[in-house]
Amino acid sequence: MSQSADHFLRRLKSETQTERLEAARYFAANATPSHEAALREALTRERVHWISAALKRALAKILPNAEFISAESSVDRDDVPERFAAQVYADALETAASELIHEVEPILGTLRLAAEGEVPNFGESNTGRNLDRLDDLLAAFSRLRRAASAPKTEDFSLDEVVQRCIQESPVSESIHIQKAGPLQCIVAGDSGLIAMCLNNGLRNAIEATSALSAHTKSPPITIAWGQTDIDYWVSIVDSGVGFKGNLQRAFEMGTTTKQGHLGMGLAIANQALSSMGGTLLLLPNARGVRFEMRWPKLVS
Repeated sequence: MSQSADHFLRRLKSETQTERLEAARYFAANATPSHEAALREALTRERVHWISAALKRALAKILPNAEFISAESSVDRDDVPERFAAQVYADALETAASELIHEVEPILGTLRLAAEGEVPNFGESNTGRNLDRLDDLLAAFSRLRRAASAPKTEDFSLDEVVQRCIQESPVSESIHIQKAGPLQCIVAGDSGLIAMCLNNGLRNAIEATSALSAHTKSPPITIAWGQTDIDYWVSIVDSGVGFKGNLQRAFEMGTTTKQGHLGMGLAIANQALSSMGGTLLLLPNARGVRFEMRWPKLVS
């Protein structure tokens, strides 16, 4: 057995969720029949569903026709297909985005270098603007890869992440953001993924509010956060122009009603929450939209 496999076998027994998830995803790609007993044992202990899903994928690699499902007594059998499919989809997204970035990034860099020397007034040219758009697309795929990757679970202060996102947002003096949530709100999750979702929701709320008539006083945007017995949540409520388009298709890749947008923001935010076992809701109000993020409290 290779030294790296031994390393990850030890991590399967770790008390740290991030280490267990890293190990489970390693075996999802590298499991051999010699790992079956250790993987079955880890699966019977595991209580975090995305780690369980990765362990099931590892066992599926070496066992026929999902025989391993019977080994997991802690997960509702009816819930297995949906969770399993979500993890397979996330892995496919991460792999596809990684391969696309790897192949396209050097080509785009070479193309930009050549164009800068060959196209007169490159910075103001259509060539330059289209290359900038390709750069934006590549950056979006990089965010998608991050959103689909294994979450890096940690304890962090949710109110501090909210405040940082507000400070980094393109807020004009005419737009007021009001906050409603406890200070020192310590939560568990991937702070990077949460910030990614928050930035998307806040940016959409600012754009919707800015689109109101110049003669109309901009209503405030409210960001609230907190926790229940089972999950953590953040909501962003605006009273802007509202959502235009098909709400059911809002989370599909490439769907947008805004000129100059790639239509990937909501899809990436939705995937980021899904990677943590959470959900993203877009709820139209009588005026404006409620953008709501929820992700579960984890059981060690």
